[in-house]
Amino acid sequence: MKNLIIAAAALSLAACAPPQSNTGAEDAVLELYATVSENVGNQRITPLDAIPMTEDLRDLVTRAEAAADARGEPFIEGDIAANCQDCVSLTNLVIGAQTGPEPIPAAEGHRMVEARFTLNGTEPRAVLYDMVETADGWRVDNVLTEGFNLRDESQSFLAAAADATVDATPPPP
Repeated sequence: MKNLIIAAAALSLAACAPPQSNTGAEDAVLELYATVSENVGNQRITPLDAIPMTEDLRDLVTRAEAAADARGEPFIEGDIAANCQDCVSLTNLVIGAQTGPEPIPAAEGHRMVEARFTLNGTEPRAVLYDMVETADGWRVDNVLTEGFNLRDESQSFLAAAADATVDATPPPP
């Protein structure tokens, strides 16, 4: 009987403990969501620099932001990590392997990690992180959500900005 009570108590404590991840990649995403949850709770957008990106993705995003600033327009409107605009709450967070009928395959040396959560009490969301292990730890190499790919969005924005610059260049005399 004593063992049964000890086992029940241990199970109760385990149910209250935060979820543990299986990889450093999941730990990095879990750490990011501590910041995301704080920002959403205070109705702020999570800054892009809070996302631990690879140098390549950080450079691409920085160039896209600079092009947007030069044109006097926003590059990204909303919170990429929370996949929302004007969100007020983020609950039921689960970090783990991607789910769904058609998982996106990870490139060699990459690991796909999905964050699933509920926004504003009723809106289920998922954000997929393409993670790469670097000398500085696990870093985000892309962020994907339904209809959004950060790497593609950055490249498209830079291409559009370059086209606009070419179109605005007067012909030689």
